Amino acid sequence: MKKLLLLSFLFVFLKIQSQTDTTPLSIYLDCASCNTTMIKQELKNVSFVRDQKDADVHVFFTIQQNANGGGSYEIEFIGKKQYEALHDKLFFNTNADMSELEVTNKILQYIRIGLLRFWVKNGLGEKITVHVKEPTTDDSEKTEDPWHKWSFRLGLNGWFNGQETSKFHNLNASVSAEQITDKNKFEFNAGLSQQKSTFQYGDEVIISDKKSKYMNISDVISINDHWSAGLFTTMGNSVFNNYHYYLDIQPGIEYNFFPYSKSAKKQVILSYKIGSRYNDYYETTIFNKDDELLWKHSALAGTSFREKWGQISANIEYNSYLHDSSLNEFNVYLNTNIRLFKGFSLHLYGLYGITHNQINLSANGATLEDMLLQQRQIRSGYNYFGSIGINYSFGSIYNTVVNSRFDF
Repeated sequence: MKKLLLLSFLFVFLKIQSQTDTTPLSIYLDCASCNTTMIKQELKNVSFVRDQKDADVHVFFTIQQNANGGGSYEIEFIGKKQYEALHDKLFFNTNADMSELEVTNKILQYIRIGLLRFWVKNGLGEKITVHVKEPTTDDSEKTEDPWHKWSFRLGLNGWFNGQETSKFHNLNASVSAEQITDKNKFEFNAGLSQQKSTFQYGDEVIISDKKSKYMNISDVISINDHWSAGLFTTMGNSVFNNYHYYLDIQPGIEYNFFPYSKSAKKQVILSYKIGSRYNDYYETTIFNKDDELLWKHSALAGTSFREKWGQISANIEYNSYLHDSSLNEFNVYLNTNIRLFKGFSLHLYGLYGITHNQINLSANGATLEDMLLQQRQIRSGYNYFGSIGINYSFGSIYNTVVNSRFDF
């Protein structure tokens, strides 16, 4: 009897000790736009690791902007090692009225829900309590949308700086309206911009003043899971580009090799547009035109993938005028962020454009002052931009601790 009682006490002690010594759940947080500092401070009973290969759970975020200006979130909980059999997905939405704190709290709420099964398997089941809010009458009733899925945004921003011999200011204003449903996407946006720079050199004062206005309207119809069609209209003016007024109208069609429902993670698209453009110029152009009506078309092939190994997006676009195919433009864009092996990641960004369609250039040419102050567009047969970066991290795989002292 004494031996049996001793063995029982020993079993209970070992069980309690095993629960006390439970290794915290290691998670790899894969969210580029999350407030990771707050998540690490608020999320308990986990250890954050720097590399997905060291994780028990890979928490993988896919985020798209939704119709109300907020975000549509998909969180994938991918089990690793002894948790490999566990794999869950959660979905939720935010809106444009939510503050960053409210968004982060909602992200934390769904991370905790998604980790429940992993915590149970980790041995923390007895420490978990679940509270489910009782449904109310308001919750069960269907909510009517008085705005009928329309959303609107107004924006006004500017900046200024200067010193004794120079000063700068920039002003931008914008307005937009959109109604987005599964069947149709209508978008309207308009704005104006002013950039003014003043330089003083002795008694001489040089002023650069660039102004522009624009308005874009597009209406896209969903034909099926792979095909879309739309009408795209752009109008406005630009001192820099010698446009006193321009109007561009193009219908277009697009094919996605993957269903649009998968667009957050993978897309391979082909699109084609054809239409007309009317230009009214401030100054007579190099083709001796004060205004003209032209026909043009464009084709684009693009792809984007976001997976556990990283993300890649690229596209190739061709534009030309129908009356003279030598007046064309060709652009290539690439953006990648790839994890090659543990602790090592590669980032590539680049764009390259061949421009043979600058029909808007002024016949008066540009002075040295125009070029240095970028007051008007200059003839150029190409343009490019590129960046490359590598990151390698090593050392402790855990980075749960957050210390915000002297961060300001």
